[in-house]
Amino acid sequence: MKNLKKTYAILCVGALITFGFTSCEQKKEQKPVSEPVPTEVSAPKQIVSVSQAKTMYDAYGERRVRLIEGFENELAPEKKFDVARFGYYDYHTIKEYMNYIEQEAKKANVEISSLRFYFSNYPDKKTFEDGRAIKHPKQNSFFIIPAVKDKNDREYGFYIREEDDGKNVPVLLTDNLEPKKDGGTDNMQSGESKSEASFLPTTSPAPFYAKNKSLVLNEANMVPPPYHED
Repeated sequence: MKNLKKTYAILCVGALITFGFTSCEQKKEQKPVSEPVPTEVSAPKQIVSVSQAKTMYDAYGERRVRLIEGFENELAPEKKFDVARFGYYDYHTIKEYMNYIEQEAKKANVEISSLRFYFSNYPDKKTFEDGRAIKHPKQNSFFIIPAVKDKNDREYGFYIREEDDGKNVPVLLTDNLEPKKDGGTDNMQSGESKSEASFLPTTSPAPFYAKNKSLVLNEANMVPPPYHED
Protein backbone atom coordinates (compact mmCIF):
# COMPACT_ATOMS: atom_id res chain seq x y z
CA MET A 1 0.00 0.00 0.00
CA LYS A 2 2.83 2.34 0.91
CA ASN A 3 4.57 1.56 -2.36
CA LEU A 4 1.36 2.34 -4.24
CA LYS A 5 1.03 5.72 -2.52
CA LYS A 6 4.70 6.46 -3.17
CA THR A 7 4.29 5.54 -6.83
CA TYR A 8 1.19 7.73 -7.11
CA ALA A 9 2.99 10.68 -5.54
CA ILE A 10 5.93 10.28 -7.91
CA LEU A 11 3.58 10.19 -10.90
CA CYS A 12 1.78 13.35 -9.70
CA VAL A 13 5.03 15.24 -9.22
CA GLY A 14 6.25 14.07 -12.61
CA ALA A 15 3.04 15.20 -14.24
CA LEU A 16 3.27 18.62 -12.61
CA ILE A 17 6.89 19.04 -13.67
CA THR A 18 6.08 17.95 -17.23
CA PHE A 19 3.09 20.32 -17.37
CA GLY A 20 5.18 23.17 -16.00
CA PHE A 21 7.92 22.71 -18.58
CA THR A 22 5.37 22.35 -21.38
CA SER A 23 3.58 25.51 -20.22
CA CYS A 24 6.85 27.46 -20.11
CA GLU A 25 7.82 26.23 -23.56
CA GLN A 26 4.46 27.27 -24.91
CA LYS A 27 4.90 30.73 -23.39
CA LYS A 28 8.35 31.00 -24.97
CA GLU A 29 6.94 30.02 -28.34
CA GLN A 30 4.17 32.64 -28.21
CA LYS A 31 5.02 35.49 -30.59
CA PRO A 32 4.66 39.08 -29.37
CA VAL A 33 1.64 40.96 -30.62
CA SER A 34 2.72 42.71 -33.82
CA GLU A 35 1.99 46.39 -34.37
CA PRO A 36 -0.40 47.26 -37.20
CA VAL A 37 1.35 47.76 -40.51
CA PRO A 38 1.10 51.43 -41.57
CA THR A 39 -0.97 52.10 -44.65
CA GLU A 40 1.12 52.81 -47.74
CA VAL A 41 0.74 56.42 -48.87
CA SER A 42 -0.02 56.85 -52.56
CA ALA A 43 1.78 59.52 -54.55
CA PRO A 44 -0.31 62.66 -55.16
CA LYS A 45 -1.47 62.97 -58.75
CA GLN A 46 0.51 66.22 -59.03
CA ILE A 47 3.84 64.38 -58.77
CA VAL A 48 5.80 64.82 -62.02
CA SER A 49 8.96 63.19 -63.33
CA VAL A 50 12.39 64.68 -62.72
CA SER A 51 12.66 64.99 -66.50
CA GLN A 52 9.56 67.20 -66.63
CA ALA A 53 10.88 69.32 -63.77
CA LYS A 54 14.19 69.76 -65.60
CA THR A 55 12.36 70.77 -68.80
CA MET A 56 10.40 73.43 -66.92
CA TYR A 57 13.52 74.64 -65.09
CA ASP A 58 15.36 75.07 -68.39
CA ALA A 59 12.36 76.85 -69.95
CA TYR A 60 12.38 79.38 -67.10
CA GLY A 61 16.08 79.96 -67.72
CA GLU A 62 15.52 80.55 -71.43
CA ARG A 63 12.33 82.62 -71.23
CA ARG A 64 12.65 84.53 -67.95
CA VAL A 65 16.18 84.64 -66.51
CA ARG A 66 17.73 86.54 -69.43
CA LEU A 67 14.91 89.09 -69.42
CA ILE A 68 15.26 89.70 -65.67
CA GLU A 69 19.05 89.92 -65.84
CA GLY A 70 18.88 92.31 -68.79
CA PHE A 71 16.33 94.53 -67.07
CA GLU A 72 18.19 94.74 -63.75
CA ASN A 73 21.63 95.10 -65.29
CA GLU A 74 20.38 97.95 -67.49
CA LEU A 75 19.14 99.81 -64.40
CA ALA A 76 22.41 99.27 -62.54
CA PRO A 77 25.15 98.24 -65.03
CA GLU A 78 27.84 98.59 -62.37
CA LYS A 79 26.40 95.61 -60.45
CA LYS A 80 25.93 92.13 -61.89
CA PHE A 81 22.47 90.86 -60.98
CA ASP A 82 22.09 87.17 -60.13
CA VAL A 83 18.62 85.75 -60.71
CA ALA A 84 17.23 83.46 -58.02
CA ARG A 85 16.42 79.98 -59.31
CA PHE A 86 14.81 78.47 -56.22
CA GLY A 87 13.93 79.15 -52.61
CA TYR A 88 13.59 76.86 -49.64
CA TYR A 89 12.49 76.55 -46.02
CA ASP A 90 13.85 73.91 -43.70
CA TYR A 91 11.45 71.03 -43.06
CA HIS A 92 10.87 72.00 -39.41
CA THR A 93 9.72 75.48 -40.44
CA ILE A 94 7.13 74.05 -42.84
CA LYS A 95 5.76 71.69 -40.18
CA GLU A 96 5.68 74.53 -37.66
CA TYR A 97 3.86 76.76 -40.16
CA MET A 98 1.23 74.10 -40.93
CA ASN A 99 0.57 73.57 -37.23
CA TYR A 100 0.30 77.33 -36.65
CA ILE A 101 -2.18 78.11 -39.43
CA GLU A 102 -4.34 75.10 -38.48
CA GLN A 103 -4.38 76.34 -34.90
CA GLU A 104 -5.37 79.88 -35.88
CA ALA A 105 -8.01 78.70 -38.38
CA LYS A 106 -9.60 76.58 -35.65
CA LYS A 107 -9.74 79.59 -33.33
CA ALA A 108 -11.53 81.55 -36.06
CA ASN A 109 -13.94 78.67 -36.80
CA VAL A 110 -12.87 78.24 -40.44
CA GLU A 111 -11.29 75.39 -42.39
CA ILE A 112 -8.28 75.90 -44.64
CA SER A 113 -9.08 74.80 -48.20
CA SER A 114 -5.75 75.44 -49.95
CA LEU A 115 -2.35 77.11 -49.76
CA ARG A 116 -1.49 79.84 -52.24
CA PHE A 117 2.07 80.46 -53.40
CA TYR A 118 2.38 84.06 -54.59
CA PHE A 119 5.26 85.10 -56.86
CA SER A 120 6.83 88.27 -55.52
CA ASN A 121 9.79 90.60 -55.75
CA TYR A 122 11.69 92.41 -53.03
CA PRO A 123 11.69 96.20 -53.56
CA ASP A 124 14.95 97.96 -54.25
CA LYS A 125 15.49 99.39 -50.77
CA LYS A 126 16.89 98.30 -47.43
CA THR A 127 13.78 98.08 -45.25
CA PHE A 128 10.01 97.72 -45.46
CA GLU A 129 7.65 100.38 -44.09
CA ASP A 130 7.56 98.64 -40.70
CA GLY A 131 11.35 98.70 -40.44
CA ARG A 132 11.90 95.02 -41.23
CA ALA A 133 15.11 94.49 -43.19
CA ILE A 134 14.94 93.45 -46.82
CA LYS A 135 17.40 90.58 -47.23
CA HIS A 136 17.59 90.48 -51.02
CA PRO A 137 16.66 93.79 -52.69
CA LYS A 138 15.31 93.38 -56.25
CA GLN A 139 15.35 89.59 -55.96
CA ASN A 140 12.43 87.36 -56.93
CA SER A 141 10.77 85.46 -54.11
CA PHE A 142 7.48 83.85 -53.14
CA PHE A 143 5.23 83.77 -50.11
CA ILE A 144 2.55 81.38 -48.87
CA ILE A 145 -0.90 82.28 -47.62
CA PRO A 146 -3.76 79.93 -46.61
CA ALA A 147 -7.18 80.22 -48.24
CA VAL A 148 -10.76 79.40 -47.21
CA LYS A 149 -13.99 78.96 -49.18
CA ASP A 150 -17.14 81.05 -48.78
CA LYS A 151 -20.68 79.66 -49.06
CA ASN A 152 -20.49 80.04 -52.86
CA ASP A 153 -17.37 77.83 -52.98
CA ARG A 154 -15.18 80.82 -53.87
CA GLU A 155 -11.72 80.82 -52.32
CA TYR A 156 -10.07 83.73 -50.55
CA GLY A 157 -6.79 84.19 -48.78
CA PHE A 158 -7.26 85.41 -45.24
CA TYR A 159 -5.67 86.74 -42.08
CA ILE A 160 -6.98 86.81 -38.50
CA ARG A 161 -8.29 89.83 -36.61
CA GLU A 162 -8.18 89.32 -32.86
CA GLU A 163 -10.68 91.63 -31.17
CA ASP A 164 -10.69 93.02 -27.66
CA ASP A 165 -13.23 90.46 -26.42
CA GLY A 166 -10.94 87.61 -27.53
CA LYS A 167 -12.85 86.66 -30.69
CA ASN A 168 -10.74 85.62 -33.66
CA VAL A 169 -12.28 86.87 -36.90
CA PRO A 170 -11.06 85.77 -40.35
CA VAL A 171 -10.66 88.70 -42.73
CA LEU A 172 -10.98 87.66 -46.37
CA LEU A 173 -8.57 88.93 -49.01
CA THR A 174 -9.07 89.27 -52.75
CA ASP A 175 -6.66 87.67 -55.22
CA ASN A 176 -4.53 90.82 -55.15
CA LEU A 177 -4.45 90.80 -51.32
CA GLU A 178 -6.88 93.63 -50.68
CA PRO A 179 -9.61 93.24 -48.00
CA LYS A 180 -12.84 91.89 -49.46
CA LYS A 181 -15.38 94.74 -49.64
CA ASP A 182 -18.70 93.00 -49.07
CA GLY A 183 -18.66 91.87 -45.49
CA GLY A 184 -15.96 89.21 -45.37
CA THR A 185 -16.98 86.12 -43.42
CA ASP A 186 -20.71 86.93 -43.62
CA ASN A 187 -20.50 85.25 -47.04
CA MET A 188 -18.91 82.04 -45.74
CA GLN A 189 -20.62 81.27 -42.45
CA SER A 190 -24.19 80.79 -41.32
CA GLY A 191 -26.20 80.14 -38.17
CA GLU A 192 -24.52 80.34 -34.79
CA SER A 193 -20.98 80.46 -36.14
CA LYS A 194 -21.93 83.38 -38.40
CA SER A 195 -23.31 85.45 -35.55
CA GLU A 196 -20.28 84.66 -33.41
CA ALA A 197 -17.84 85.64 -36.15
CA SER A 198 -19.68 88.66 -37.54
CA PHE A 199 -17.64 91.86 -37.67
CA LEU A 200 -17.48 95.32 -39.18
CA PRO A 201 -17.35 95.38 -43.02
CA THR A 202 -13.79 95.29 -44.29
CA THR A 203 -14.31 98.66 -45.94
CA SER A 204 -14.29 100.19 -42.45
CA PRO A 205 -11.00 100.56 -40.59
CA ALA A 206 -10.38 97.97 -37.89
CA PRO A 207 -11.11 99.29 -34.39
CA PHE A 208 -8.09 100.43 -32.44
CA TYR A 209 -8.43 97.53 -30.00
CA ALA A 210 -8.18 94.87 -32.72
CA LYS A 211 -4.95 93.02 -33.44
CA ASN A 212 -4.17 91.61 -36.86
CA LYS A 213 -2.41 88.26 -37.07
CA SER A 214 -0.81 87.54 -40.42
CA LEU A 215 -0.65 83.96 -41.72
CA VAL A 216 1.75 84.81 -44.57
CA LEU A 217 4.99 82.82 -44.69
CA ASN A 218 7.84 84.61 -46.44
CA GLU A 219 11.61 85.05 -46.20
CA ALA A 220 12.57 81.78 -47.81
CA ASN A 221 16.24 81.22 -48.48
CA MET A 222 16.64 82.25 -52.13
CA VAL A 223 19.38 80.70 -54.26
CA PRO A 224 21.52 82.22 -55.52
CA PRO A 225 21.42 85.28 -53.28
CA PRO A 226 22.81 88.57 -54.53
CA TYR A 227 26.60 88.30 -54.46
CA HIS A 228 27.15 92.02 -54.35
CA GLU A 229 26.86 94.12 -51.21
CA ASP A 230 26.20 97.84 -50.96
